[in-house]
Amino acid sequence: MQAGRAQIQALEAAESSSRLALEATQMGYRVGVRVNLDVLNAQTQLYTTQRDLARARYELLLNALRLRQAAGLLEPGDLQPVETMLVR
Repeated sequence: MQAGRAQIQALEAAESSSRLALEATQMGYRVGVRVNLDVLNAQTQLYTTQRDLARARYELLLNALRLRQAAGLLEPGDLQPVETMLVR
C-alpha cells in the first residue's frame, strides 16, 4: 500500500512536470523554435503519464479492497471510493 501511494505521488509530480513541458513546447512552437513533432511528443508524454497515474490509483484502490476482503472487513460502504473514481 505504501509503495502504491509513493508511486501515485511520483506520477502526480511527473504529470505536473509533463504539463509544464507541454506548455513550454507549445510556446516554442508558436515562436518558431520548436517543430510540430516536439509538441506531439510532449502531448504523448503527458497522456502516457496521465494514463499511468489513473492505473496506479485504480490498482491502489483495488488492492485496498482486496486487503479488506482478506481481513474479513469489507463492507458495502467501502465501495463508495470506487464509484466516485469511476464517475470522474
